[in-house]
Amino acid sequence: MTRASTDKEIRRQDIVQAVAQHLVQNGIHNSALRALAKSVGMSDRMLMYYFETKEELIAQALLLIASGLIGSLENALPRGHVSGQQILDALRLMGEDPAAHPGQKLWFEIIGLAMRDDGPYKTTATQILDGWEEWIKDRLGSKRAHMAPAILAQAEGEMMINLLRRPD
Repeated sequence: MTRASTDKEIRRQDIVQAVAQHLVQNGIHNSALRALAKSVGMSDRMLMYYFETKEELIAQALLLIASGLIGSLENALPRGHVSGQQILDALRLMGEDPAAHPGQKLWFEIIGLAMRDDGPYKTTATQILDGWEEWIKDRLGSKRAHMAPAILAQAEGEMMINLLRRPD
């Protein structure tokens, strides 16, 4: 890899990070190309130099956010296999943090768009869900891996209900 391609890849990662922060703070509905470019500190044309499409950029940012959640969960749980209850408890605890609410709201915004087959959101949401389910299976271990979809569904349902009932 040449220095120029390494620099470009580093810049792409910085852009994805900035756009991820923008999406968490502002949601998908405020993700016009100019708004994304402004959040990065560059022109929309320059932004498109690094990414073929706006959808590719948003998908990369959403995948980064999802991997961050898994990283946070890894830190909240003991090493090795855990119970489904431990996973749910860790998710509940994380969900109580007001700083997590914008990311949770973004997730449900993405799910709504995915359910309408809107753009790349269905593909990206499916990738994220598949990744979370695989992570849960891995943490549960092979004997309890079959429980992963139910744990994921319970966590999603509880998160949605809690978000809807919060006065913020």
